[in-house]
Amino acid sequence: MNKIKDVQHGLLIAVLAVMLGALWAAYLATHHEQLHGAFEAQEEKIQQSRMQYLLEDMSMVAMNSLHDHPSNTPVEHSHTSTHPHTAGDGHSASAQHSHSGSLAKDAMQRLLRGHIHFMGIGTLIAVLLLIVAFTSLKSCWKMLLGWTFGLGALAYPPAWIIMGFRTVEMGPQAAEASIMWLFGPAVALLLASMAALFGVLLVETLKWQNKKLFQFLFNADKVS
Repeated sequence: MNKIKDVQHGLLIAVLAVMLGALWAAYLATHHEQLHGAFEAQEEKIQQSRMQYLLEDMSMVAMNSLHDHPSNTPVEHSHTSTHPHTAGDGHSASAQHSHSGSLAKDAMQRLLRGHIHFMGIGTLIAVLLLIVAFTSLKSCWKMLLGWTFGLGALAYPPAWIIMGFRTVEMGPQAAEASIMWLFGPAVALLLASMAALFGVLLVETLKWQNKKLFQFLFNADKVS
């Protein structure tokens, strides 16, 4: 128990992540049809708006052509639309790349991944922190790894959930880009923590704890 004490806060966060994953799974199970139906309705509304926009754009081009070219003058049809909002429209066809054929399904898959990552990463981090606890690292470094592992495990899964709720409205790519402020730091914390633990285990395996380069990391009385 004395060894675990230094990483106890990280273990609590890991267990919290697993609990949140279980609660989110229960929510998805009881609200699946409601969520999927809402996403489908939102997708249909966006498609209708896009179709209306395209019809208005075509009508405007036709009216401009009639205005610019008298009836006795041949009309040259242009394939390039000059509508000011065409290139930057967030709901344009090019911005909606569905991986499953339906943005509503993509959204539900991302919500499900939030549950999977809560459970999986929470369990993984708990195991890794137990390994950290039994290394010869100084207490301060164990405590630091407890925070970095724990916060990474707690921040990464919600990024998928937020992306899921934004997928239909913004499109998969834009929804992902909008959450990079949370996704990026969470991944960085997890990868940096895993790399640090790998380095610690490598140093201990090679018995380099007494080298001057690594002495500030390890307890001298625990180095064999």
